[in-house]
Amino acid sequence: MNILMVGPDANEKGGIATVIANFKQHFKNDSHNLFFLSSWSGAHKWQTEWRAIRTIRRTIAQNNIDIVHFHVAQKGSFFRKALLKKLVPRRCKVVFHMHASQFDVFYKNSNSLLKNWIRRTFNQTDHVVVLGENWAEFYRKLTRTPVSVIQNAVYIPEELLYNQNARTIVTFGRVGERKGSYDLLRVAKQIQPAFPDVRFVLYGDGEIDNVAAEIQMLGLTNVTLGGWVSKEEQKTILASSMLHFLPSYHEGLPMAILETMAAGIPNIATHVGGIADAIVDGQNGFLTAPGDITNMTNKITKLLSHPSLREEFSSNARHKIVSDFSIENYHANWSTFYIWLGVKEDF
Repeated sequence: MNILMVGPDANEKGGIATVIANFKQHFKNDSHNLFFLSSWSGAHKWQTEWRAIRTIRRTIAQNNIDIVHFHVAQKGSFFRKALLKKLVPRRCKVVFHMHASQFDVFYKNSNSLLKNWIRRTFNQTDHVVVLGENWAEFYRKLTRTPVSVIQNAVYIPEELLYNQNARTIVTFGRVGERKGSYDLLRVAKQIQPAFPDVRFVLYGDGEIDNVAAEIQMLGLTNVTLGGWVSKEEQKTILASSMLHFLPSYHEGLPMAILETMAAGIPNIATHVGGIADAIVDGQNGFLTAPGDITNMTNKITKLLSHPSLREEFSSNARHKIVSDFSIENYHANWSTFYIWLGVKEDF
């Protein structure tokens, strides 16, 4: 069976690009051949989009594609994939793999005409795949197209990277309001007097200037902006990290959480999106409500004060990824799904 994956270039930043890169690097199955078409890139945005429009039908014909697997977020990503879907021959099955962290907000804020068009686009798709049961509930109310859950997964490092002597709390991903970056600064301000040796480092791009101004306004000396880092750089950073802190307001299932857990780094995060599928509160990390600065501060304080609890969370976090989120199991699930979808004549 031949599958065409359509999404951002695998070398781009962000979780979707990481998922596609993992497919490129790790997917191995004698029954399936994967082909890739970039629909977006940061450096050559319009050229990449136009090339995708011009070449998708030819790519499908030349490679005898059976299934087109679209990686989809909200707003521009959804519009691009909806347009490209129109160019897919009817003989091909079409999958919308939804990575969106705020599709519910995007849909709610759309006018009635756009809402109708969104629903119609989903209804004309063969299958929708989402990252967690909470998102499945949302999309099942939106479309009559079948919805399945296949959670994200990550490559698991051979060795545990957790350093019990580290004093750095890291955050990976976009910097900004959606990721709770401003809440993180207020937590850091409360942590600083009791733990002056602990530092917070935010790695990523986004609202860098605004967050930097907020750091200065709050007079924080324990927070640093580290910029966007490569996967190789991330491995080095994790080896000197004690916690990963992601106080987001909206998420799918963040690759940053899975990657840090796989390395044995305990997480403190918010109970949004599919995060609770990976982090079991009080067992392998802590969950709080978005915006609950007091609870976040208390949870971090507890972990800073109890090294043995951090070690317990570290071991449990890695075990959770090995058992439920390994890249091998993930790709096996997709292989099974492709076979099932390929033989279905009608849903």
